[in-house]
Parts: sequence; C-alpha cells; structure tokens
Amino acid sequence: MQALTAGWGAWVAAYELHCKALPERAGHVRCPTCGCPDLRLTFTGLPKERTGYAAFWCDGCLVGIHLSRRTVPEGAPMESLETPVEQRAVKVPNYTLLWPDEDA
Repeated sequence: MQALTAGWGAWVAAYELHCKALPERAGHVRCPTCGCPDLRLTFTGLPKERTGYAAFWCDGCLVGIHLSRRTVPEGAPMESLETPVEQRAVKVPNYTLLWPDEDA
C-alpha cells in the first residue's frame, strides 16, 4: 500500500493552480503525492448556476480530494447533476480520498 506524503493543504493548493489555468489543461501542476502530471478535475452541478462539486485526482496514484459548493469557472466543462452517472463524459475512478487536516 502506498504511503500518502501530501496532505489536504497541498492538494487544495494544486487544485487552485489547476483552476487558474482553466479552461486549458494545467499540465504544469503535478500531483502533490506522487509528482505525476496526470491530474484530473471534473465539476458536477447545476449548469445554469455554474455551481457544484469538484472531484480532483491523480491518474497515476489514484489519490485526490472532493470539494463541494464550488463555483465552476467559466469555460470549464461541467457535468449536470441531472445526467445519470453512467452517461457522464468523465468517468471518475475509485480514488483514495483525502480529508482535511486538523489544521485546515
């Protein structure tokens, strides 16, 4: 089993950098846990309101975070909550979910 080396704060920082690059792919942001450049981000929510939740993970080590009540950046792809999971464009894997640290 892989030892986790990056905490919640490092993942939130990577998420924020990734979001700033949207709608372009943020290849310069590396996974805080394994260093892989294959970070993935998908938003699911209410397209009219551009609000929802974010799933942010690494395809290399399958570690990541989940953030709710997010404003979805303009131009960023977004899945509708009304679309059945099996019909969504982005398939979110079963990744290891990190939780906020006590200090977060």
